[in-house]
Amino acid sequence: MTEPQPFLPRAALRLGFLGLAPLAIAALVSLSQHHDTAVLGALAFSIYAAVLLSFLGGIRCGFELMRAPQNPNGVRLIFSALPALAAWALALFVVIVPAGIAAASAFAGLFAAQYAWDHRSARDAGAPEWYPLLRQVLTGGSMIVCLLIPLAAALQRI
Repeated sequence: MTEPQPFLPRAALRLGFLGLAPLAIAALVSLSQHHDTAVLGALAFSIYAAVLLSFLGGIRCGFELMRAPQNPNGVRLIFSALPALAAWALALFVVIVPAGIAAASAFAGLFAAQYAWDHRSARDAGAPEWYPLLRQVLTGGSMIVCLLIPLAAALQRI
């Protein structure tokens, strides 16, 4: 028999979806028929995706500091910063290299990697019982949104 899913606090779910909204809006803007607007949407998408991954890394850092306030694990702290660093490097690439704008879809992989780590280690990190489910829902949403970028590239919008 499977365990029932943990209750998701309404505020966490609402705020999570509100945090996902700018990513979705920027990705939808990248589908604009006006090329410059579509490019602006893809750039905004890339920058906001980096912001979201930085936020998730901050959560991981906070969990580690809560888990062992007197002696946090340095490796875990470093790993909490890696998704954000990769995201900002990808965002910089997308901004600097106009032909590489479709690479913004690679954010889906970064969100997946962050989720895999969060899901695997949430209990050990001191996360609330409902946190893995919240991350699963929001990561699924962000990865679906990330698919709009290659669609925009295929439609030759960006």
